[in-house]
Formats: sequence, structure tokens, C-alpha cells
Amino acid sequence: MDSERIEKIISDYGLQKFRANQLKDAIFNKHVSSYDEVSTLKKDLREKLKEEQPILCLEEHKIYKSSDKRTYKALLKLEDGRIIESVLMSPKPDHWTACISSQVGCAMACTFCATGTMGLLRNLSSEEISDQVLFWRQFIKKNGIDARLNNVVYMGMGEPFHNKTKVFKSVDELKNPETFNMGSRHISISTSGLLKPIYEMAERFPQVNLAISLHAANDVLRSGMMPVNDNFPLDKLAEALTHYLAKTKRKIFLEYILLDDENDSLKNADELVDLIHKIKPSKLLHVNLIVYNQTDSAHRQASRENAVKFKDYLIKNGVSTTIRKNLGRDIDGACGQLAVLDQK
Repeated sequence: MDSERIEKIISDYGLQKFRANQLKDAIFNKHVSSYDEVSTLKKDLREKLKEEQPILCLEEHKIYKSSDKRTYKALLKLEDGRIIESVLMSPKPDHWTACISSQVGCAMACTFCATGTMGLLRNLSSEEISDQVLFWRQFIKKNGIDARLNNVVYMGMGEPFHNKTKVFKSVDELKNPETFNMGSRHISISTSGLLKPIYEMAERFPQVNLAISLHAANDVLRSGMMPVNDNFPLDKLAEALTHYLAKTKRKIFLEYILLDDENDSLKNADELVDLIHKIKPSKLLHVNLIVYNQTDSAHRQASRENAVKFKDYLIKNGVSTTIRKNLGRDIDGACGQLAVLDQK
């Protein structure tokens, strides 16, 4: 359900303004899962809406829960039978984040990412994207989880900027005060480095967080891991990020998966320092180091010792750096692990 569809419902069913407001409040503030819960509407209208206007354009297919109860992964079925994955996680106490998908599969073919093995099956609509957030809000309520959904990250299946039009429309929806009512700074978009949308995002969503899936700081290594780098090499990416920082004055997050004996040496760390210092002001860049979550690829995770050495080297050279906590690894819900292979 989004603003476009709810306005159509209001028009098609001739709802008076106060009834329309009651319906919006029930769906977007009270997070009802069924029209039966909207007791302010007449029974015959509730029955008609149940039959003709489902609240969600996707449905729960399967739910996985991590052993520490800090991560839930949902397999969600779309109207055409396709399946996507979406994750709800708590990286720190009292903070919950929804990791949402923007495509079924992905065309970027990053060698370390399970989704990339699927290829691109199709883009999601704006409503299919934002309904993942509504699904998790309903899920929290239905299951009595003591949680409030604080943040949304476009870091699930797919390359968000490869589906830019629908992703940007969904961001507008999440920010809409009459529906999802989320603050821009609680929304993050991660890209593998498609450049034109970075410039557009700086103009259209200057307060939305930008994350770059980087993973290497020399072109030969990065192109071997991420074919997107062939068309959008690091010097062009650095130009785009410098422009973005000049426009927004907002921090950019650089995601860097540590792969054993590939990109985890101090030489690799030094290359990353050099790249960061080319982007101005470099103080607005933060590196998230990620210990690789094993998939069926040939890559292997770097040792904890190497991860700490890598982090310490960056910090010593003036780069803001953290090692990201891995959540949901036991349910394949962590970074790089999302992949649904039983597509129709």
C-alpha cells in the first residue's frame, strides 16, 4: 500500500475525508494486517476491501529467525510468484533496521555476492519496495516484538541505482508524512558505483545516506571482483563522491568486504588510504569493514587478525573506520548472502 493506491481506493470507493483518514491511520500508523482490524469502517466495506484491495502487494512466504533473535529474514512472494528476500535486524539495543530489496536478482555480477549469481530477473515496483517496510512494521506488531523500526537501508537484493526511477519514487513514499513518515536521515541507499544517480541523489535527496560498495581501491582488483568498475572506474567514482560531498556536506559510507589473501593486506589498506585522500573532504568518509559471509563463491573470509590490522592501519592514517557486526549469518541473512534460487 502506498499513497498512490490509497488515493485510488478513496476515489473508487467514494470514501469521505474522515473515513479516508481513518483508513490511512489504520494502515500506516497502527500497522493493521487486515481490514477486519479497522473497526471504524462499515463491515460491508471491510469485506469489499479485503476481496479487492489487499493491504500488501506481497505476502509472507517463509520467515527465518536467528538464534539470538536479533535478525529475521523474510522470503516474500510477489504477485507474479517471484520471491525476494528482506531482513529485519537489530545492530544495537533498541535500534531496528529493515534491509530491503530493489530488484529480483541483480545484473551487477559481483563475485562475492550470492544475489549476483541469479542474474537480473526483474525490477521491483515502487510499491513492492516500500511494502517491505510496511510488512516489517506489521510483523513487529503481530509478533509482539518490543521494537520500533528506526532505519531503512536499500542493501538487499539488487542494485538500487539500476532501478533508479522506482527506488527514488519509493524514497519519496517513505518520506511522505501522510504514509510512512520517515526522516531522510533514517534512509540509506547502497550502490556498487553507478555514477549518474549519485549526482542526481545529491540534488534530490541530500539528506538521505549514501553508501558505496567499494571492496577494492585499485581498478584491476576491483574490476575482477565487480564488473561495474570497467565502466565506472575509481577515478570517476572519486569525482562523483567529491561532487556529492560538496553538495550535501553529508558523510558517505564505504563498504569494504575483507577477502582472504585478495584485498586484506596492508598494501591494499594503503591503496584505500590513497583513494580516500583523493576525495574531498576525506573526513566525511567512513569505512565499514565487513568480514566476508561465506557463499558458494571461491572467496574466503579474511582472518580476524588481518581485519584488525587493516582497521588499525586505516585509523592510524586518519580514516574513520569500524568493523561491522555480522548479524543473521546463521539464517543466511547477512551481507552478501541473500539469494532465492527457487524462482518461477
